[in-house]
Amino acid sequence: MNSPEIHQDSQQPEDAQHTNETQATKPEKEKLSLLLLDDEQDILKSLTRVLRYDYDVVSFDNGQDALAHLQEHDASIIISDMRMPTMDGAEFLAKAREMRPDSLRFLLTGYSDMASTVKAVNEGGIHTYLAKPWDNDAIKETLKQASEVFELKREKRRLLGELASKNQLLETMNEELEVQVEERTAELVKANRHLQILLKNRSAIFNDILHTLMAIIEHRTGLKADHAERIAEISREVARKMKLGDSDIKQIYLAGLMHEIGLIGSAPAVEAPVVDQDEAAIPVAPSANPQLGAEIIAGIKRFEPLVEIILHQDENFDGTGSPNHLQQQDIPIGARILRIVKNYDFFVTCTNNPTRMKPASALLYIKQQSGTLYDPDIVKVFTKVVESGLDNLDIDACVSLDDVKSGMVLKQDLYLPNGKLMLTAGQTLTYQTISKLKEIEKETKLPIAIFI
Repeated sequence: MNSPEIHQDSQQPEDAQHTNETQATKPEKEKLSLLLLDDEQDILKSLTRVLRYDYDVVSFDNGQDALAHLQEHDASIIISDMRMPTMDGAEFLAKAREMRPDSLRFLLTGYSDMASTVKAVNEGGIHTYLAKPWDNDAIKETLKQASEVFELKREKRRLLGELASKNQLLETMNEELEVQVEERTAELVKANRHLQILLKNRSAIFNDILHTLMAIIEHRTGLKADHAERIAEISREVARKMKLGDSDIKQIYLAGLMHEIGLIGSAPAVEAPVVDQDEAAIPVAPSANPQLGAEIIAGIKRFEPLVEIILHQDENFDGTGSPNHLQQQDIPIGARILRIVKNYDFFVTCTNNPTRMKPASALLYIKQQSGTLYDPDIVKVFTKVVESGLDNLDIDACVSLDDVKSGMVLKQDLYLPNGKLMLTAGQTLTYQTISKLKEIEKETKLPIAIFI
């Protein structure tokens, strides 16, 4: 077996030397490997001289040696003669194809070998064939174009390899990310559960404080807790109808519950003063001592947003109220709502009010004071809330005897104007009872507050 003949001819033509000198000034590019197979040494030498400057050329004069080389080394381009004694080009290229499927294969043949060429195309998968005798420039151009194709294919394989590697890396990262997300989600669920427990405990403490304060107010004023709850519920409903924000609605509700807290530190005003004006009795609701109430509330951080509402609950829309004579929009909207609701409740339900009114009369009075004592826009909304009924609210509605019908159930104890208990909560009103109440109301000329 002959050893491979690698030609490195030191005698170069002047044009080749010039080419090399020119290329020396350019960045070196890795040459493609080229394998030549031909049983004629002259052909091998001739092709090597033509191609050695552009390719790393290795040549063989028999197929077995060439295949042994391919077993250990790659070859970008393979050129094989067709007619050889022990193994023809078609057979060699077919075996080379199995060993190096990515190589570009060329068949060197004469025009009379077309049948063999077809065999090489079918079995060896050749890129094209090179005709004998060849033109040096033509064969160089053909191989140059083939090299570009090979480079493109190699680059494609490289990119596909990188893509596969990056996809694998991305898949690994996604798996790791999913694990991290699961772990983080579990942490968030745990933290959220802990936060819910904490908020629940805080809400329970807050509610305990709130109910404690309400109990103190109830004890100090002598008014039942449902009095403040009723004012708070109606105030919240008015705020909802005005489409205020959730935070404002909540603050207005809490202010309704706490609006009389100032009475803790002063004597409660149980008797409402009466002012004579144009020979008519005008009801005046007792003060809830808003300044003291605001001072007390300001000391509790959770209640700080309520301070301005409680402080200005007795301001008049025209600026004649107290404590700062604010007017119109300068008065906090929660205070403007609370002023209307608490006055209405006092006019209708307070047993110690000598000028107590029926609901319709109280509503009429509030409308008459629209623009003077009360905000006209809020009066309109409040009127709609009252006239549409308060059945949808979680409160005991106070109604006039004119609206009471036989079969209705009394929700609160009913006291006569002289303070005597007449009916207890839970009793069903009959026709006879309602008639008796109307007689008493007519005699005393004071409306009876009935909660159903």
